[in-house]
Amino acid sequence: MSPRRISIAELEAAINRARAAQPASGAESSLTLEVATLGALYGRLIWERLDGVDVDALTDAERVALGLWLRPA
Repeated sequence: MSPRRISIAELEAAINRARAAQPASGAESSLTLEVATLGALYGRLIWERLDGVDVDALTDAERVALGLWLRPA
């Protein structure tokens, strides 16, 4: 069985759900830890021109954030 792969579209949808539920706040428009973590992962995929990432390649923080906001496949 191959590892679960998260597409960039699934990641973007998770970010949008997280941002809708936990909007930026404060004078600095600070993001929540989960939104910032997912955003950094998204940026990395864009920078590396990847269309997705294997779950096994994620950090613990990225797995936690995705677990909160990714819809089950």
